[in-house]
Amino acid sequence: MKPEIDLKDYESGFARFDSLMQFRVKNILLVSSLYDSFILEEDGMVGELISSDYQELNLSMAPQIKRVSTGEEALNLMRVQKFDLILIIRRLGDIDMKSFSKQAKGKSKNIPIVLLAFDPRDLEILKENGHHNGIDKAFLWSGESNILMAIIKYVEDKVNVDSDTRLVGVRVIIIIEDSVRFYSSYLPLVYAEIVQQTQNLMHDGLNMAHRMLRMRARPKILLAETYEEGWELFKKYQKYLLGIISDVRFSMGGRIEDQAGIMFASEVKEKISDLPILLQSSNLQNAELATRCKVAFLHKKTRTLLADLRSFILKNFGFGDFVFRAPDGDAVARASDFHSMEKCLKMIPAESLVYHGSRNHFSNWLMARTEFDLAARLRPRKVTEFKNAETMRNYLIDTFRNFRHEKQLGIVADFSRTQFDKESDFVKIGSGSLGGKGRGLAFVNRLLRRYNVYNSFEGVQISVPSTTIIGTSVFDRFIEQNNLLEFALGDRSDNEIAQAFVNSKLPKDIVSDLGAFIEIVDYPIAVRSSSLLEDSHYQPFAGIFDTHMLPNCHKDIKVRLERLTTAIKYIFASIFFKNSKNYIEATANRVEEEKMAVVIQRVVGRNRNNTFYPILSGVARSYNFYSIGNIKPEEGVTYAALGLGKTIVEGEKCLFFSPSNPNNLPQFSTPKDYLKNSQHEFYAIDMTDPYVAPIPGGDMGLTRLRTEQAEADGSLVYVGSTYSPDNDRVYDGTSREGIKIVTMAPILKSKIFPLAEITRLLLQMGSNGMNSPVEIEFAAELNSDNDTPNEFGFLQIRPMAANTIMEEVSFKSIKKERIFCQSDQALSNGRNKTIRDIIFVRLDTFDRSQTPLIANQVGKFNDYFRMQGKPYLLLGPGRWGTADRWLGVPTKWDQISSARVIVEATYGDFSVTPSFGTHFFQNLIAFQIGYLTVNKSDNKNSIDWDWLNSQRVIRETEYIRHITLDEPMEVLIDGRRGRGAVLKP
Repeated sequence: MKPEIDLKDYESGFARFDSLMQFRVKNILLVSSLYDSFILEEDGMVGELISSDYQELNLSMAPQIKRVSTGEEALNLMRVQKFDLILIIRRLGDIDMKSFSKQAKGKSKNIPIVLLAFDPRDLEILKENGHHNGIDKAFLWSGESNILMAIIKYVEDKVNVDSDTRLVGVRVIIIIEDSVRFYSSYLPLVYAEIVQQTQNLMHDGLNMAHRMLRMRARPKILLAETYEEGWELFKKYQKYLLGIISDVRFSMGGRIEDQAGIMFASEVKEKISDLPILLQSSNLQNAELATRCKVAFLHKKTRTLLADLRSFILKNFGFGDFVFRAPDGDAVARASDFHSMEKCLKMIPAESLVYHGSRNHFSNWLMARTEFDLAARLRPRKVTEFKNAETMRNYLIDTFRNFRHEKQLGIVADFSRTQFDKESDFVKIGSGSLGGKGRGLAFVNRLLRRYNVYNSFEGVQISVPSTTIIGTSVFDRFIEQNNLLEFALGDRSDNEIAQAFVNSKLPKDIVSDLGAFIEIVDYPIAVRSSSLLEDSHYQPFAGIFDTHMLPNCHKDIKVRLERLTTAIKYIFASIFFKNSKNYIEATANRVEEEKMAVVIQRVVGRNRNNTFYPILSGVARSYNFYSIGNIKPEEGVTYAALGLGKTIVEGEKCLFFSPSNPNNLPQFSTPKDYLKNSQHEFYAIDMTDPYVAPIPGGDMGLTRLRTEQAEADGSLVYVGSTYSPDNDRVYDGTSREGIKIVTMAPILKSKIFPLAEITRLLLQMGSNGMNSPVEIEFAAELNSDNDTPNEFGFLQIRPMAANTIMEEVSFKSIKKERIFCQSDQALSNGRNKTIRDIIFVRLDTFDRSQTPLIANQVGKFNDYFRMQGKPYLLLGPGRWGTADRWLGVPTKWDQISSARVIVEATYGDFSVTPSFGTHFFQNLIAFQIGYLTVNKSDNKNSIDWDWLNSQRVIRETEYIRHITLDEPMEVLIDGRRGRGAVLKP
């Protein structure tokens, strides 16, 4: 067995965004006299003021405030409670500030202590004895509550700046100001403006989580009071700087220097010539000096201070729209987001392009939008590197387009009729839950981005195919607006329910969204269910609801939209079909509480001779319940087939192997095994009929083809081998004369595609992410064109309902004559002594051509046992639950739901291979149904047919018998070793 893959090798930088803003001020200790507390609180309103500020600016986690009256009370409280900030009003009456600060920091070393003064005279406390008396910073309160928000954000930024700049390159704004009075009024203005402008950018976020990430990645504001402090901050954070706002007169070299700001700006401009700098002063004469330094100037005493500040921030820090200007300053175009940026880049004059490119305006705009990666990619590029302006234009257009696509990877974006395009990877229409399948896909999308495995294998692109999910709120609205719930829950047939739903109308806004979607999407799509309960632990609902494969090739958009909305309505209706209701009730859930989301996904593949299908599809499990051949349970197992995955999930012939040992193929021991067990037919989407419409069951639009068609299409060459009857040998490849068979040899042996390596990695990623074994579904399209990468589409993930603790079961003391049935291919674990009834398919009348009728008869018996609440053992030929009537009995789940033990057996020449890759199999696991396969006769595999046929028959049909025993049988299954036995009473 190969060693486990180290997933850290794949982890991407995106994961680091989760670590932004690690320090938050959550608990504040407010120390003040009763009078000061009364003034500040305004009769208990200070907490509400902070909360109000946070809500208005969409900031999360408004801090809690604990108030005490004396320093002694504060120190006592610190012994039992942790605080992130101590806020002192004016001065302490019972203890001097220096002593309090020393004791407080002895209890919490790095806790910031901030003095909030009501009057400038209160600030004299800072000058006592020539030091700050342990105070980290002082502010002057003028009655506005936003000073509290500014203090909190100042403290958080000071702690987080090192980590956040290092992790993702968060931008920094330096403010140099030594006047407590001024920075106490000025800092809240800057904070409010920066937060507000960042808030304005949030509409460009892909979803709420992405928008909140923008807020977390807003620029950090750092405050310095002297030239030396400012220069230290500049040296430390110069590569992250968004800009500098500075006073002109402040301390330099230990004394007040009238031109300190001018000198500071000049030094900075020598190092970063295009960095935005704003100098502000109460002395208007400094305006001319600022102009000489080529920096902006703001008069502190102007009545339009805030408006002027806002204008500078918008124009120079990259917030707001990107205004394209000619060299003379005239505006020629405006871009508000990435879509409009691409459009503007295509049409603006060359001189405007060069003007902005030479001044790093593009990277500044991107940095303000927290798009640090792209900003870092563009900033080093110089205009002189390009042959001409058109070359630079093409570079910028391609870069923005590619980055827009990269930005969407791993994100569930909110659907936008104006911004949706073919490169939109994962979007959501409507609100509510994504449903189980949707959640799984979103989780996979996040994993792929977290571990950055998109291009980890040379020549292969791994991704979740373009996906649009309709949230469960649309289902709720549809049911309510059309008054369908009571009707659907009643005693109605599936056809009646389906017709009622199709005749009802979807909400108008959703139809408009779907219209915008279908106008862009012109490739085949799979419309799939995603109920709340689907693909969850212990109740996967695998195969219970339909999937509709739409060719989506009609020229009329209205026809394509009608087909899509019909498929959605059928999926909504499927919750209330008989099969679904029985399954839901079997899981102890209520049908009326179930809700449905819908997944609309691009079908992986290519159009070949008017049929659309992928080279291969597959199902892989990280834990293999059957130790077949040398495939160990912990190695996992992969099932693969030519064409659409319906071949596998419906229980038809396919190939299986261990991703850790892909050349070990137990089903192909001899040349005859190749002919007998290999796939001879496959599924594809029929592209010849653009008028095809969905029907309940989801089979319309599909066609079943022989592998000879794949040879004609040129697709068999990727997965095929040749059997030569002349010398009874199987040769890799399809170039020889002989019978063509599907063996995956070019992939597994010749390594033309790293299927085993990819599935092994993805299974490990999924298992680690879910803390349980997982099952995944996938499809792959291979290309002979070296310029086009092969595609691996990750279609689905679900946790496997595997028991982590298995009961010890021994077969040593069992007498041979007591054994009714035994198998060395058994699933589940433990003992069962409750079954007295056996339903079995009669040997004397069995007819392969009548298996659909047999399934219906089994279903009627099952209904009886379900109503009685009694378990039974089901025994029959071939695969139970297969869609291929020639491989077994094609039962649906509701037709066998009350069976507690199922036996698949060989009947004469009718052999059986287990239903390992099927949805049916996954449901067996979930319900812990005993499952035995008897496909040979030896000392570990047998059925005592004579004993069975000698029992008293209670009921029978032409093909089915029901017997009831006087005493219950005993069922023993050893899940570790895959062995099971059913003992006679």
